[in-house]
Amino acid sequence: MSRLRLFLKILGFALLALAVTAAALGVEFGEDLRHISLAQPLWLLTALAPLAAVAFRLWRAPRPATLRFSRARTAARMRPGLAARIVDLPDGLRLAAALLLAVALARPQSTRLADHVEHEGIDIAIALDLSDSMESQDLFPNRLEAAKQVIDEFIAQRPHDRVSMVAFGATASTIAPLTLDHDVVRMLVRKLQLGGLDGTRTAIGAGIGVSLNRLAESEAKSKVLVLLTDGVHNAEGIDPDSAAQEAADRGVAIYTVLIGRHQGQNIDPGRLERIASATGGYAYTAEDREALTTSFQDLLNKLERSTIAGEPVRAELFSWLLWPALLLLFADVLLRTTRLRRFP
Repeated sequence: MSRLRLFLKILGFALLALAVTAAALGVEFGEDLRHISLAQPLWLLTALAPLAAVAFRLWRAPRPATLRFSRARTAARMRPGLAARIVDLPDGLRLAAALLLAVALARPQSTRLADHVEHEGIDIAIALDLSDSMESQDLFPNRLEAAKQVIDEFIAQRPHDRVSMVAFGATASTIAPLTLDHDVVRMLVRKLQLGGLDGTRTAIGAGIGVSLNRLAESEAKSKVLVLLTDGVHNAEGIDPDSAAQEAADRGVAIYTVLIGRHQGQNIDPGRLERIASATGGYAYTAEDREALTTSFQDLLNKLERSTIAGEPVRAELFSWLLWPALLLLFADVLLRTTRLRRFP
């Protein structure tokens, strides 16, 4: 058999396998098969590689005879059986699998199953008090650890919002800028410890100011600052009421959470209420862990959900080609090692 005829025979087996695969996919997808497009059609050019490999192998190394007869006339009178007729089927199956992989690389997608992803356009800054009084154990295991756990849960429930983290004591510092990488923010929150900042004072004004700086880069329609503290502003620097007015001018709503039991202590919940009221936010008081959790849950319910329609996301269908390709390769190996095994 000439090399060209052998190549065409292998190609024929490959096309037959592809036709069977296409028929099976047609049964699965039905009319939706007409609504499939290729996201990266240039990858179809990789189909030339296996075709060229088969042609090159036949040209460079034509298949030698695998069995010799002492009498050629006897061999000439023998008619080829089924195994002899399909001896090149494994090569065709392997070629079909390679062609399916080339189509899979072109990323077939369903235009009919396309969907729009909606994002909640809210940017949130969280300012956490790291003053020494956060070590009090009226919340288990202490105020700081209870606050960190609730903040972690809060961030986990806002998967589509950008979140920034600020810590403040006598001064304020950025822990994380606005980001959608919530895993990093949650890790940084878990690592917060007392002593990282000067905790002898509580600079609520500075905490608000640094948080506003983080939100200054935001273009979201909704911007929120969650301020969690257990004390009264007693540090020099930015006045909390002035900072709250600046937040109101920038369209940032401040939600304050006063944490812990403060019987007989010098606190000023009225100031936190003024801060929240001036910006259209809300002031919470959390004397125990349950109240703290409830406060953040209520806060989640109050946050405006400003949905933004994203780019259409089409259903990826390349996996529907990978499985037939694997089945064809399996059939190739099975035939080569059993019925169509070649003898030396």
